[in-house]
Amino acid sequence: MPTYLYECPKCGKFDKFQRISDPALDECPTCSSPVKRIITGGSVLIKGAGALKGGDWDGKKAVEDYYRRQESESEE
Repeated sequence: MPTYLYECPKCGKFDKFQRISDPALDECPTCSSPVKRIITGGSVLIKGAGALKGGDWDGKKAVEDYYRRQESESEE
C-alpha cells in the first residue's frame, strides 16, 4: 500500500497508509481540522548489474569481476 503525506494546519505533517482506491482524507484524525494531501516524488527500484551502466549488460561482467576481486582479497 502506498504511503500518503498529509498536512494539518494545527498538528503538522503526518503519513497515512492507504489503498490507491481509498478516498483522500478530509480531516485530521487527531484534531479533526481540514487537511491537505501533499504529492511527493515516488521511489525508483533498479535491478540487475546492467542497470549500473544504463542498461548496458556488458557492465554485468565488470560488476561480477569486482565482487570476485573483493572475495579473493578477503580470503587472503
